[in-house]
Amino acid sequence: MSVIEMQKIAKLIKDGDYENAEELLRNILEESPHNRTARFLFGITLAKTGMLEEAEAEFLNLVERDSHDVDALGALAIVYRWRGKLKDALGIFHDAIELDPTRIEFYRYIADIQILEKNLKAAFMAYAKVIECNPEIASAYNNLGIVYFETQDIAKALSTFQQAISRDGGNAKFYYNYAIALEANNQLQEAMRKYDIAVSIAPRWTAARLNLGSVLAKLGQLDKAGGAFDVILDEDPLNAEAWNNMGATLAMQGYKEEAIRHFMRALEERSGYDLAQRNMDSVKSDAEPKVMFAVADMLLDEEVGLPFNLPKPELEPLSGDFMGFEIPHLLEFMKYLKEMTSFLPEERRVAFDQSAVRINMEHIINTFMGHRGILREIQDLRLKQQTLIDPLKAQIKKISSRQDLTLEPSRLPEGDAGGEGSGALNREEIADFLGYLETLSSSLPDPVVLERFTQKVKTAVSMME
Repeated sequence: MSVIEMQKIAKLIKDGDYENAEELLRNILEESPHNRTARFLFGITLAKTGMLEEAEAEFLNLVERDSHDVDALGALAIVYRWRGKLKDALGIFHDAIELDPTRIEFYRYIADIQILEKNLKAAFMAYAKVIECNPEIASAYNNLGIVYFETQDIAKALSTFQQAISRDGGNAKFYYNYAIALEANNQLQEAMRKYDIAVSIAPRWTAARLNLGSVLAKLGQLDKAGGAFDVILDEDPLNAEAWNNMGATLAMQGYKEEAIRHFMRALEERSGYDLAQRNMDSVKSDAEPKVMFAVADMLLDEEVGLPFNLPKPELEPLSGDFMGFEIPHLLEFMKYLKEMTSFLPEERRVAFDQSAVRINMEHIINTFMGHRGILREIQDLRLKQQTLIDPLKAQIKKISSRQDLTLEPSRLPEGDAGGEGSGALNREEIADFLGYLETLSSSLPDPVVLERFTQKVKTAVSMME
């Protein structure tokens, strides 16, 4: 599966074109049934289209093949979460975090599930971890505020919701939750203003408008409260809570018969609706009616989406030999050479990073590893070997003409490799050293020679240190 194919399918998924994405993925999997990237994207496509059981099977298959596949573990846990398998989801998220503690979104998912499971202490610790890792995640403050609210710590809930709003002032949920906490703290005027902001951001949000009407009624603004419930019923005439609340508003205004009709309608829309029944019984009694308003609960800012961290395209390392050497051995050796340059003095290391030597080395390594396209002129060494062979042969011939390729101890710095006159390697010596590292691979006919060279490099580096 090429990078271009992967990007095309990923864009289809992000754009919601699951049908075409699935078709392309099925074609790829017919030819390469074990392609990890295609399997991962196929699982996401299945989950996005509601085929959660099938998606679960795909991600399970990936995890069984590689228990350290963090993205597959995260996706599997989210599918468990969507399927209501909360304990299974928690276990998988913990496994994923052990493998990659930097994935702070996993802490969020854990905390959200802990709230649903009513494990508030565990939820608090997880949200605190998220904020510790990234203090700018507004949703973590919102959700932590809910934990404080559930533990009856209203003051901390209020300050935490303010933190969320300060980081994302356009999120209606944050104002809505803040208003609920204000209302619970009997700060009705301020609660009304926050509900009003939430409704202005999300005009069709029924829960926010329902609570706005309730607090307006508590403030004695009954006409405005009735107007809020009317808006809900115009858009959703089957809403039992709105019928109940309109009935309560009418009862407070003294319209008992109208109130009773609204309570009855609420019961029609929801059989056994206890609050509407109690309100109707209260209005029907001779005593002064005591009506209750239905209010919507706080909401988590979940964003429990699949981890769309696209994996790097699978590599197809070249096999066989190159210039008479086994490619896997030569690749390993080239990587070792690259690492050795990190022991150079800082100025020389910077010079190496900007040199043609380093570029050639990167190109060779990437090509051997299968990163096609990084250096187009050597995409396929089997067809274009001369691109690398000729320059290497020329360099080999040049260096092999010297009688001694070793680095003499007397030429290496003694003590600190500082500035001029301190014993640091001069420019020519550094060039010799880098040339030695770059070209010596051409004279390694077998692993014994490779081992001898490795020891030689280690000795040289040790002297440099």
